[in-house]
Amino acid sequence: MANNLNTEGIQKIFGDSMQSLTDTSLSFFKPVIESLMSSVNTNSKSANGDDSSFKFPQLKIPQIKFQENCNCCPPEETCPPHCIATLNRSAMVGERIIVPFLVKNNCSHTKTLRIGVRELLDEKGNIAPGQPRLNKQSVTLPQGRSEQVLLTLDLDKFNNGSTYTTEIVLREKEINQNICFTLSTADHAAITAEPQDEQKYKLKWQSWKSHFYCEPKKTIAGTNVLTNDSKDIKK
Repeated sequence: MANNLNTEGIQKIFGDSMQSLTDTSLSFFKPVIESLMSSVNTNSKSANGDDSSFKFPQLKIPQIKFQENCNCCPPEETCPPHCIATLNRSAMVGERIIVPFLVKNNCSHTKTLRIGVRELLDEKGNIAPGQPRLNKQSVTLPQGRSEQVLLTLDLDKFNNGSTYTTEIVLREKEINQNICFTLSTADHAAITAEPQDEQKYKLKWQSWKSHFYCEPKKTIAGTNVLTNDSKDIKK
């Protein structure tokens, strides 16, 4: 109680001193300001015949105000954000996905965090046909260190064109901090492979005189097949 009275007394003395200084300054400059205003008004009347076109702006001196009962104000309550990080994945029905993420300790002491995952739900709030699994249930991290955790999910019975969401929960003692995970199921863009005609790879250049491609010499039932080669043509 005595401490509050001393603080209020100091604030009152400081405020009174500043107000006294302001009043002294105004009393000193007031004649100068009045003289300036009179001179400006006189010049304005001479130029325009009246003073209706000119008005000297009013000076506003701010007053010093102190916040009352500042020592009694409770601290503002703040909540952690719903998502401290986000994960987004797109996969095809039938796939098995593995999603890695890092958990890092930015505090000045070692921390042990429990890790869990809530149910995976679709847009209508229905439980997904498969649920994600984590390879670790807790991590112990010294100051500044991070550790990788893997989320695994099988998409055997999922539906294409759907979106599923869940939250990976990190908790030290009392407060849940979430990594928000979103999964979209859709077919991947497929490439198109077009096999070439094998015949074009079997044709060989015969000779510089022929100027066209032909098939190599074949043997049918022990008889040579005639080609454009001169040695196979009987003269």
